[in-house]
Amino acid sequence: MLRTPNNRHKIDSILVLGTAQYDGVPSRQFAARLRHAAKLWRLHEIQHVYTVGGKLPGDRFTEAEVAREYLIKEGVDPDLIFASAVGNDTVSSYEALDPEKLGRVLIVTDPNHSYRAVRIARRMGFDAKPSPTTYSPAKFPSIVYFLTLSHEWGGVVVQDVSWLLGERVADKVEASLRTIQGLLRPSRRARHEQLRRLKK
Repeated sequence: MLRTPNNRHKIDSILVLGTAQYDGVPSRQFAARLRHAAKLWRLHEIQHVYTVGGKLPGDRFTEAEVAREYLIKEGVDPDLIFASAVGNDTVSSYEALDPEKLGRVLIVTDPNHSYRAVRIARRMGFDAKPSPTTYSPAKFPSIVYFLTLSHEWGGVVVQDVSWLLGERVADKVEASLRTIQGLLRPSRRARHEQLRRLKK
C-alpha cells in the first residue's frame, strides 16, 4: 500500500489528469504529470492508475491513450492502467469514473491546478488527496506560472459563483474569463471553443 508523508492511510489508486498532447506526444506539462505518477506507482507497484482525457477535433489520439503508453514505457504494469478517454475538462473527466471503484485516490496534476482539481473531486464524491507533480515546467516566478495560476483561480471563482448563484450566472462569468484568457493565451482558444460546443 502507498502511504503519503502527510497521512497514514493507504492509497488505492492514482489518477492522472490529462492535458495537451501533440500527435501522440505529451506536452512538457503533461509529461511532468506522467513522470510524477510513474514515480508514485514505483514506490509500491500495486496501485491502479487511471488516465483520463479525450481529444480535440483533428487529434488522432486521446490524452488518456497517450498517458497510458507513456506510463507503460516508464515501467508501470499495463494490467494496472485504466484509460478513460472521456472529457475535455476536469469535471467531464471525473464524470466518467466511479468514485467507489477508485477508492482513496491521489490526484496527479500541476501544482497550480491541484487545489481546484481536488476540490472538484471531493464535491463529486471522490475520496481524493492531492499529489501535484514536482516536475512542472511552469516554475515561479515565470510568466507561464502566473498565467496558469490566474486560470486556476478563475476556475475557483466560477465554481463558487455556480454554487452560490447558479449555473447560468457561472456560465456568463466563465465565458468572460475565457475571452480574457484567449487574448492572453491564443493557444487555449481551440479548447475553449470545444468546451463551448459541448455545453450546447
